Amino acid sequence: MTRHKHLKQLVRARMQKTGESYATARRHIIRRTEQADEDPATCWHVPGNIPATTALRVLFAHTGTQAPHTGEPFSEAMLFGIAGGIGIGVFAFYYEREDVATFFVGGRHQWHDDNAYLCDALDRLGITPIIQATSGAKTAEQQLRAALDRYGPCIVWVDMAELPHRAMPESWSGGGYHVVTVYKIDDSDATALIGDLADEPIRVSLTDLARARARIKKQQHRLLSIPSALKSPDLRQLVYAGLQRCSAGLLHPTLPNSQSNARLEAIQTWAERMHGARSKERWERVFRPGPNFWRGLCSIYDFIEHYGTGGGLCRPLFADFLSESAEALGDPALATLAEQYAELGRSWSELADAALPNDVPALRGAKELHARKAELLHSGAPSEEIRAVWQRLGELEAQIRERFPLSDQECADLRVQLRTRIIALYEGEIAAHAAMQTLLA
Repeated sequence: MTRHKHLKQLVRARMQKTGESYATARRHIIRRTEQADEDPATCWHVPGNIPATTALRVLFAHTGTQAPHTGEPFSEAMLFGIAGGIGIGVFAFYYEREDVATFFVGGRHQWHDDNAYLCDALDRLGITPIIQATSGAKTAEQQLRAALDRYGPCIVWVDMAELPHRAMPESWSGGGYHVVTVYKIDDSDATALIGDLADEPIRVSLTDLARARARIKKQQHRLLSIPSALKSPDLRQLVYAGLQRCSAGLLHPTLPNSQSNARLEAIQTWAERMHGARSKERWERVFRPGPNFWRGLCSIYDFIEHYGTGGGLCRPLFADFLSESAEALGDPALATLAEQYAELGRSWSELADAALPNDVPALRGAKELHARKAELLHSGAPSEEIRAVWQRLGELEAQIRERFPLSDQECADLRVQLRTRIIALYEGEIAAHAAMQTLLA
């Protein structure tokens, strides 16, 4: 057991003292957390906010790759910025025959492609990863064992819905794109120890891990390892290369066939569709009062605050990167930009909070359940407890099918309020990006 076992209590104590949300309080607490496990196979484990960044941080710590300004392992915020920092993705899907609408918003650079995200970050540090893939489960396990023996902890691609400790509904299967760190295999009970953002390493059966690795065909059994450490480039070079990558990604996203959904203008389009639009994609039509509006509101909250973002759609973590860089480089312009993104992060969290108003018991209950689910996942709670939260969310959705807790006018008023917030966020994002471009000029 590691010293991380007290993180849950520390997070709750901070929430009580500051009034911060769970995501915000946890981000602050784990920022000061270091490796603490005495087991040589898992001593590199750290809790995290962003799955791919946290996994990369573990591999760097194991190989001895150090931050040039501290001579110590990279912080999550610094690696997050070097890897490209923030991005945007806004998608709404409507399945007319089933009358089912879903919504997604993403905030990490290259959120849609963990392979490119990791490889680009490694390239910036002069490291060539060892990537393996196969269609066969038996060969995949052999590759994993060999990689662990030769390189130590490695990153594997999985469908998170197939990992028992996440206890996700079956409907998520095939769509839970995710990466975890594998630390070791224990043949005494046919299990593996993995890192999955939680406070402690998690034990999963080899059968479950194999199924999770095989579920999504285009990332089937993918495995990434890195060789010994190389000397890190100059910090200023790393920081500004990360900012350049971030800026370019917001202007020219690499998302195939959906670039318009991954530019900052997608936020403006979302705002326009939230209320008063005439297009088929307007929320009045697609997310009508009932299960669809409920699902849309819950998605706004959960994807901004808890779906591998660290809260505030990754903007606060990006602000931490800029602040750390400003201090290390003595660059006040970076500090000023950090303030802009910190404010944007607060505004994104306020949007998430407003999507599930506290004065509507059913919506407040959904917000509390999503936050509770995140806390249970991070603290390594039994899967039965997490499954019970999913079940309660399902029961709430069934209740609102019978009677939605807002009148049509109250739904319209909520959409207007959210539209106003989203427009302000778009303007803030455009201003911050312009300031970033000025910094890079």
